[in-house]
Amino acid sequence: MRKILSALAAVTVLGIASPAFAEWTITNNDHSNYELIKSCGGKTEAWSIAGKVSKRLSIPAGTTSCTITVKSNGTSCTVKDGQGCTIASGKIQRQ
Repeated sequence: MRKILSALAAVTVLGIASPAFAEWTITNNDHSNYELIKSCGGKTEAWSIAGKVSKRLSIPAGTTSCTITVKSNGTSCTVKDGQGCTIASGKIQRQ
């Protein structure tokens, strides 16, 4: 019984001590798909979003914001925890 209680206490402490993930959203209101560049904390990656889709994404640990750029026109949006970006008429902006 003591082993079970010790294990439960350890899991509870780890759960409380774990950092929460920062999240943000992106919504594509257009029917078109877009190629994007996501830059978070010095790490850059190419990805895309389909038309009429919303996604919830995480901001990597140790990073406070991410910038998303639409490749076709260079418009960008920088978000922090809880914020979001919307693509409309091919341009991206903060919600």
